[in-house]
Amino acid sequence: MDKRIQASKETAQGNRRAGGKGGTPSCSARPGRKAQEREPGINHGDLIRVIDAYFPQLNRYVDDINDFRREDRITYPLYVIVMLCVLSRLMGNTANRDTDNEQDEQAFLDNLNTLTGGKMERFPHSDTLKYSMEGLPPKELAGMRNKMLGRLIRNKVLDGMRTDETLTGKKHFLVAIDGVHYHTSSRELPHSTHKTRSDGTVEHMLTALEAHMVCPGGVRIPLMTEPIENPEGGEYNKQDSELVAAKRLLVRLRDKYPRLPMIILMDGLYLCEDIVNLTRKNHMELSVTVKDNTSAFLAKAEQKMAADHRNRVKEDDPADGKQRVVTWTNHVQHTFGKTKVSLNVLAMTKTGSEGKTDKFVYATSIFIHKRRATNLLDDVCRTRWQIEEAFKVQKCHGLGLEQAFGTVGHAGTNYYHIVQIANIILELMLHSNLFRRLQQHQNPDRVKHTIRERMMTWYGTIKNLMCKFKRSITTRPLSQIDVGEWRLEFDTA
Repeated sequence: MDKRIQASKETAQGNRRAGGKGGTPSCSARPGRKAQEREPGINHGDLIRVIDAYFPQLNRYVDDINDFRREDRITYPLYVIVMLCVLSRLMGNTANRDTDNEQDEQAFLDNLNTLTGGKMERFPHSDTLKYSMEGLPPKELAGMRNKMLGRLIRNKVLDGMRTDETLTGKKHFLVAIDGVHYHTSSRELPHSTHKTRSDGTVEHMLTALEAHMVCPGGVRIPLMTEPIENPEGGEYNKQDSELVAAKRLLVRLRDKYPRLPMIILMDGLYLCEDIVNLTRKNHMELSVTVKDNTSAFLAKAEQKMAADHRNRVKEDDPADGKQRVVTWTNHVQHTFGKTKVSLNVLAMTKTGSEGKTDKFVYATSIFIHKRRATNLLDDVCRTRWQIEEAFKVQKCHGLGLEQAFGTVGHAGTNYYHIVQIANIILELMLHSNLFRRLQQHQNPDRVKHTIRERMMTWYGTIKNLMCKFKRSITTRPLSQIDVGEWRLEFDTA
């Protein structure tokens, strides 16, 4: 018994913390570091006021849409339905039924009435939203987006996205073009492409060719969409279908914006006779990422660059700090089909820590000056990847591009346009100083002057922004402020 008692005492002593009387730590207790005071927040729902600042006539844009519904059976105006669909994407919803879950939130209904000027007593059911998207011709929402972009361009909101005049002698907009696939089904879908798999099953896909205004600072504005279709009597082929759609898109871009100076950014798939001729004819500059499928052109460019050692710069890459070698040459002659063209070529070679060498080659119609070669590379040619980032945001960061909100009738295509409209509004939220102005307006005692940092230093991620936006707009009334008279800045740096 004595042994058991002694053992328990030793065990108890072994479990004590060392030092001090009665197991008290030897060091004196000190308070922890005081948490740094965070900047005050805002009523996050007020971020939707960016519409009042940039698109005060948005409801009129929707009113101009030809409503296909029977007039004697309309309960909810179309601008209410479109606004609710856009809000659903900005709130990060993943299905139509998510809007039904907010039906009992009176604050949300009041906010929707405030935004649309309506006097609704209840929300439209999600089936009403889906029915409207199924029957509305897609060109109507595309036309609404054109009006939004036209206003931004006319008011010179996007002028900060233009290139430096020293690069080309004119301030151009960078327009990146790429294809995107956003839904696949085993059943036939309107506006879809199709292909037969090896096991005999037919796969139907909703795909589109998208043009985005981009800039090195990370601003990405959806500009225009061209649906990708199957060739008559044939099956979907990525190269052929995207090339045909690209020809239509380039013509439409110039028809819609006849005086807009543009540099078209594309990947190697589009380095061919028809695209080169179309950009020439429509007075557009061209920059293409060269791949191995243009090996004959690439071989000529490599040979000419190797012959001139003066056109060579060795420096650190501003993107990641790794050392790179930039080489270039002008007037590489090559015949694409029946067309002989002269293009200028830039190449960047980087060696990683593991000894792996990566090489990137770009062909452009822009003449390469020695003093501006690296600026042309970083500020123009490499900016094409921004459209890939735009698709990533639309698919993975809350806008739900790949979520099947509806695929019957025109729903799939219309919901795609809804995502693009929501993306425009999101970009204006992210890159304008509306958040900082609201922060100062709603916290005058703590914020004396507008803070110059970007709003994402406060939110951290886009998903966090959408989460806070949803919580606020569904539970808190929008502030009674008129931002239409505010002069907002749009930061493209």
